[in-house]
Amino acid sequence: MSGPRPNACMNPIIPGWNPDPSCICVPELGNTFFCVVSSFSIFPGLPLYGSKDLIHWKLVCNIINRREQVPEIGTDRAQDNGIFAPTIRYHDGRFFVIVEYVTIEDPPTGFGLVFSALDPFDPLSWGNPVIFREPKGILDPDLFWDDNGQVYIQAGSFDQVIVQFNLDLETGISGPVKNIWNGTGGIAPEGPHLYKKDGYYYLLIAEGGTDLPHCVNIARATQPDGPFVPYEANPILTNRNTAEYFQTVGHADLFQDPEGNWWGVALSTRSGPEYRHYPMGRETILFSVVWAENDWPRLTSVKGRLSAPAFLPQRLDMPGTGHWHHEDELLEFPPKSPLPLHLVHWRFPPVNYISTSSTGQTHGLQLRPSRSTLTGSYGNISTNGVTLVARRQTSTLFVFEIDVKVPSNFPKGVEVGATTFVNEWQNVAMSLTSLQGAGSNSVVPRDGLYIKFQVNGKGAEPPQEHLDFIALPVEWANIQHIRFRIQATDYASYWFSACPSNNENLDRSVPTVIRMVDNAILSGGTGRWSGCLLGAFATSNGMESEIVYAVEKWQYKNNGQVIE
Repeated sequence: MSGPRPNACMNPIIPGWNPDPSCICVPELGNTFFCVVSSFSIFPGLPLYGSKDLIHWKLVCNIINRREQVPEIGTDRAQDNGIFAPTIRYHDGRFFVIVEYVTIEDPPTGFGLVFSALDPFDPLSWGNPVIFREPKGILDPDLFWDDNGQVYIQAGSFDQVIVQFNLDLETGISGPVKNIWNGTGGIAPEGPHLYKKDGYYYLLIAEGGTDLPHCVNIARATQPDGPFVPYEANPILTNRNTAEYFQTVGHADLFQDPEGNWWGVALSTRSGPEYRHYPMGRETILFSVVWAENDWPRLTSVKGRLSAPAFLPQRLDMPGTGHWHHEDELLEFPPKSPLPLHLVHWRFPPVNYISTSSTGQTHGLQLRPSRSTLTGSYGNISTNGVTLVARRQTSTLFVFEIDVKVPSNFPKGVEVGATTFVNEWQNVAMSLTSLQGAGSNSVVPRDGLYIKFQVNGKGAEPPQEHLDFIALPVEWANIQHIRFRIQATDYASYWFSACPSNNENLDRSVPTVIRMVDNAILSGGTGRWSGCLLGAFATSNGMESEIVYAVEKWQYKNNGQVIE
């Protein structure tokens, strides 16, 4: 059922760590919009969002949902390799997503993947990808069918030029490579998309690097392989050299709605030109487009509020069990239930270390501590995995809480708690741990349970690290459940706290452990392409531990977006 037509919407339309968007509209599926974004090193990967009105978006599927689809996710040790910048297209009743697994430190070892599905809502419909390993050193591949059925792939390259080649989508065999455009002279011409309109082939690209100089440029030709003539008024979209809160605007894709109106999506960071506090990283924003016959497209500038005369009626009739971005969440993890679609891990977690209960006697998210830690210590976090379950931070102001059941036998060295996580080199965590004191190497004065607060910012700019152990207050004696809370009450900081979870009435006689951190430590740095995850974790710090810890309550409240 349709609602009223709004006259404005708020950016970002898909908030949180959702960069490099590519979007289409499919009339055959009830005029549904689909948008796919980069996922880099998290699993499940390549989240696919659906919308009927361009304003309300629901996670409908994760295209990478099985380890065998891209096993390299579980073996790569780099912080910034992985699934970069997909393109989604619909052709002859089938969905296609093309993407490159990028290896930054050794570009020729990267490879391309083509996923396809008849039913985009069904995870099993997205099978194992077709792999193509030629040409080498590319990124951000685009998929285009000409009127004669010929397939053209456009891609950025580490040689700083947009290239084009043919590709057999069934075998992965590629044709000769042709350089088709160097861009307008800025660094990193990438993120290409090719469109055909009014007899012209339009080539849209990003340029300037995905930081403050980022922009969108366009050129056109009368043949799909050029020569391409740039638009004299390039860039057609950018917020560089402005005071706008939305910065780094670029990597755009254009599409039409069912009524024939043109729209575009792009990435942006909510940082202002100061470019210091943007823990959610690069997000998906919407802009309107006017594209007259035989003319260049005119793109509206990106702001926190988008006004347009042609918004579609509000519709929320979207299939699937995924999460709507505008909704709060309260999860209790019933027995034998699957994890919600929007919960993710850093690379592959250890097998059978994360589950819901297999019986009706207990409930909650069951976490067996991994040997690896959030910082990559004690084994290889990339190949052994870390016990981490997380969700994207999707609002500037929020409260995230987990209630953890405390076992009577809490082994030394184990810790369980909550984290804001970008990668192994940029994360902050508060946890409950059991430590041995009185030794020469001890960090605490006596044996017992402690709250551990760790700031790991060795990948931040500038690097910073902090470690603190707080003895459990005597009022917490015989604690059975502990509540960890992470809260943002402004755009620049996080507040971490821990207290007994039965202290819901905020009895002032029961102390709460509170710490604050500047979220600049989770903005940029080695996580410059990433964004903040909020989650629960458990680690044994290099030891073997078979005790399972239950997260019995998981809550996220969206308390507001800062858009200017």
